[in-house]
Amino acid sequence: MTAIPFYIDLKSPYSYVAAHRGLALARAGRLQFDWRPFTLDIGSRTGAPGWRNRARYVYRDVRRFATPLGLTIRGPKEVYNSSVAQIGLLYAKQCGDVEAYIENTFAAFFNRELAPDDVAAVKIQLDRCGCPVEGFVGFLQGEGGQALDTMQEEADQAGVFAVPTLIIEGELYWGQDRFDMALAAAGVV
Repeated sequence: MTAIPFYIDLKSPYSYVAAHRGLALARAGRLQFDWRPFTLDIGSRTGAPGWRNRARYVYRDVRRFATPLGLTIRGPKEVYNSSVAQIGLLYAKQCGDVEAYIENTFAAFFNRELAPDDVAAVKIQLDRCGCPVEGFVGFLQGEGGQALDTMQEEADQAGVFAVPTLIIEGELYWGQDRFDMALAAAGVV
Protein backbone atom coordinates (compact mmCIF):
# COMPACT_ATOMS: atom_id res chain seq x y z
CA MET A 1 0.00 0.00 0.00
CA THR A 2 1.50 3.33 -1.06
CA ALA A 3 1.43 6.03 1.58
CA ILE A 4 -0.63 9.08 0.65
CA PRO A 5 1.08 12.45 1.22
CA PHE A 6 -0.91 14.26 3.90
CA TYR A 7 0.18 17.83 4.71
CA ILE A 8 -0.84 19.23 8.09
CA ASP A 9 0.02 22.06 10.45
CA LEU A 10 -0.28 21.13 14.11
CA LYS A 11 -1.90 24.51 14.84
CA SER A 12 -4.54 24.22 12.11
CA PRO A 13 -8.02 23.31 13.37
CA TYR A 14 -9.07 21.99 9.97
CA SER A 15 -5.93 19.83 9.89
CA TYR A 16 -6.94 18.44 13.27
CA VAL A 17 -10.34 17.32 11.99
CA ALA A 18 -8.90 15.76 8.82
CA ALA A 19 -6.00 14.12 10.67
CA HIS A 20 -8.40 12.64 13.22
CA ARG A 21 -10.26 10.92 10.40
CA GLY A 22 -7.00 9.91 8.70
CA LEU A 23 -5.58 8.44 11.89
CA ALA A 24 -8.71 6.29 12.31
CA LEU A 25 -8.34 4.96 8.76
CA ALA A 26 -4.63 4.28 9.26
CA ARG A 27 -5.22 2.45 12.52
CA ALA A 28 -7.92 0.34 10.85
CA GLY A 29 -5.39 -0.61 8.18
CA ARG A 30 -7.45 0.97 5.39
CA LEU A 31 -4.85 3.56 4.32
CA GLN A 32 -1.30 4.62 5.00
CA PHE A 33 -0.36 8.26 5.13
CA ASP A 34 2.96 10.00 4.72
CA TRP A 35 2.41 12.70 7.34
CA ARG A 36 4.14 15.89 6.19
CA PRO A 37 4.39 19.17 8.06
CA PHE A 38 3.41 22.35 6.22
CA THR A 39 3.80 25.40 8.44
CA LEU A 40 1.21 28.10 7.84
CA ASP A 41 2.29 31.74 8.08
CA ILE A 42 -0.64 33.15 10.00
CA GLY A 43 1.32 35.90 11.74
CA SER A 44 1.71 37.93 8.56
CA ARG A 45 -2.08 38.07 8.15
CA THR A 46 -3.03 39.21 11.65
CA GLY A 47 -3.14 42.90 10.76
CA ALA A 48 -5.35 42.49 7.69
CA PRO A 49 -8.79 44.10 7.76
CA GLY A 50 -11.41 41.70 9.09
CA TRP A 51 -8.81 39.24 10.38
CA ARG A 52 -10.40 38.85 13.83
CA ASN A 53 -13.87 38.25 12.35
CA ARG A 54 -12.43 35.65 10.00
CA ALA A 55 -10.61 33.89 12.86
CA ARG A 56 -13.77 33.80 14.99
CA TYR A 57 -15.71 32.39 12.04
CA VAL A 58 -13.10 29.71 11.34
CA TYR A 59 -13.29 28.41 14.90
CA ARG A 60 -17.11 28.41 14.91
CA ASP A 61 -17.09 26.64 11.55
CA VAL A 62 -14.55 23.98 12.44
CA ARG A 63 -16.50 23.11 15.59
CA ARG A 64 -19.40 22.06 13.33
CA PHE A 65 -17.15 19.27 12.07
CA ALA A 66 -15.20 18.60 15.26
CA THR A 67 -18.01 18.28 17.78
CA PRO A 68 -19.63 15.18 16.22
CA LEU A 69 -16.17 13.56 16.23
CA GLY A 70 -15.76 14.25 19.96
CA LEU A 71 -12.91 16.72 19.37
CA THR A 72 -12.39 19.81 21.50
CA ILE A 73 -11.36 22.91 19.55
CA ARG A 74 -10.49 25.90 21.69
CA GLY A 75 -9.01 28.84 19.83
CA PRO A 76 -5.50 29.78 20.91
CA LYS A 77 -4.91 32.92 22.98
CA GLU A 78 -2.10 34.00 20.62
CA VAL A 79 -0.77 33.36 17.14
CA TYR A 80 1.96 30.73 17.26
CA ASN A 81 4.78 29.70 15.00
CA SER A 82 4.39 25.92 15.01
CA SER A 83 7.81 25.11 13.53
CA VAL A 84 9.08 23.43 16.73
CA ALA A 85 6.06 21.12 16.87
CA GLN A 86 6.32 20.54 13.12
CA ILE A 87 9.97 19.51 13.47
CA GLY A 88 8.78 17.29 16.33
CA LEU A 89 6.55 15.54 13.80
CA LEU A 90 9.59 14.85 11.61
CA TYR A 91 11.48 13.56 14.63
CA ALA A 92 8.57 11.30 15.61
CA LYS A 93 8.51 9.89 12.08
CA GLN A 94 12.12 8.82 12.58
CA CYS A 95 12.04 7.39 16.06
CA GLY A 96 8.59 6.97 17.51
CA ASP A 97 4.90 6.56 16.96
CA VAL A 98 4.15 9.47 14.64
CA GLU A 99 0.41 8.81 14.78
CA ALA A 100 0.39 9.08 18.58
CA TYR A 101 2.47 12.25 18.35
CA ILE A 102 0.03 13.83 15.89
CA GLU A 103 -3.04 12.82 17.90
CA ASN A 104 -1.63 13.95 21.26
CA THR A 105 -0.10 17.18 19.98
CA PHE A 106 -3.31 18.30 18.27
CA ALA A 107 -5.37 17.46 21.37
CA ALA A 108 -2.97 19.29 23.69
CA PHE A 109 -2.82 22.38 21.46
CA PHE A 110 -6.58 22.69 21.02
CA ASN A 111 -7.13 22.16 24.75
CA ARG A 112 -4.68 25.05 25.34
CA GLU A 113 -2.22 22.72 27.08
CA LEU A 114 0.62 23.09 24.57
CA ALA A 115 2.43 26.00 22.97
CA PRO A 116 3.76 24.59 19.69
CA ASP A 117 6.83 26.83 19.87
CA ASP A 118 7.84 25.58 23.35
CA VAL A 119 10.70 23.07 23.07
CA ALA A 120 10.06 21.58 26.52
CA ALA A 121 6.36 21.07 25.76
CA VAL A 122 7.15 19.40 22.43
CA LYS A 123 9.66 17.13 24.16
CA ILE A 124 6.86 15.96 26.47
CA GLN A 125 4.78 15.03 23.41
CA LEU A 126 7.75 13.19 21.90
CA ASP A 127 8.33 11.28 25.11
CA ARG A 128 4.68 10.22 25.15
CA CYS A 129 5.05 8.67 21.69
CA GLY A 130 8.23 6.77 22.55
CA CYS A 131 10.92 9.06 21.15
CA PRO A 132 14.26 9.51 22.92
CA VAL A 133 13.93 13.19 23.81
CA GLU A 134 17.62 13.76 24.52
CA GLY A 135 18.31 13.92 20.76
CA PHE A 136 15.53 16.36 19.89
CA VAL A 137 17.27 19.69 20.53
CA GLY A 138 20.18 18.72 18.28
CA PHE A 139 17.72 17.57 15.62
CA LEU A 140 15.73 20.80 15.98
CA GLN A 141 18.81 22.99 15.58
CA GLY A 142 20.31 20.96 12.75
CA GLU A 143 18.85 18.45 10.35
CA GLY A 144 15.25 18.88 11.56
CA GLY A 145 15.12 22.58 10.71
CA GLN A 146 16.72 21.88 7.36
CA ALA A 147 14.29 19.03 6.70
CA LEU A 148 11.31 21.27 7.48
CA ASP A 149 12.61 23.93 5.09
CA THR A 150 13.12 21.30 2.38
CA MET A 151 9.64 19.90 2.96
CA GLN A 152 8.13 23.40 2.65
CA GLU A 153 9.94 23.88 -0.68
CA GLU A 154 8.80 20.48 -1.94
CA ALA A 155 5.24 21.26 -0.93
CA ASP A 156 5.40 24.57 -2.78
CA GLN A 157 6.69 22.78 -5.89
CA ALA A 158 3.81 20.29 -5.62
CA GLY A 159 1.33 23.18 -5.45
CA VAL A 160 0.46 22.90 -1.76
CA PHE A 161 -0.63 26.29 -0.42
CA ALA A 162 -2.59 25.44 2.73
CA VAL A 163 -3.60 22.56 4.97
CA PRO A 164 -4.90 19.99 5.25
CA THR A 165 -3.88 18.81 1.80
CA LEU A 166 -3.78 15.26 0.51
CA ILE A 167 -2.19 14.32 -2.80
CA ILE A 168 -3.75 11.40 -4.65
CA GLU A 169 -2.05 10.44 -7.92
CA GLY A 170 -0.70 13.96 -8.36
CA GLU A 171 -4.05 15.63 -7.65
CA LEU A 172 -4.33 18.00 -4.66
CA TYR A 173 -7.30 17.85 -2.29
CA TRP A 174 -7.21 20.86 0.01
CA GLY A 175 -9.45 21.26 3.02
CA GLN A 176 -10.94 18.84 5.47
CA ASP A 177 -14.21 19.16 3.56
CA ARG A 178 -12.47 17.55 0.54
CA PHE A 179 -11.37 14.55 2.59
CA ASP A 180 -14.16 12.31 1.31
CA MET A 181 -13.33 13.28 -2.28
CA ALA A 182 -9.70 12.35 -1.65
CA LEU A 183 -10.76 9.00 -0.18
CA ALA A 184 -12.92 8.29 -3.22
CA ALA A 185 -10.00 9.12 -5.50
CA ALA A 186 -7.84 6.73 -3.47
CA GLY A 187 -10.47 4.01 -3.92
CA VAL A 188 -11.40 3.80 -0.23
CA VAL A 189 -14.98 5.10 -0.35
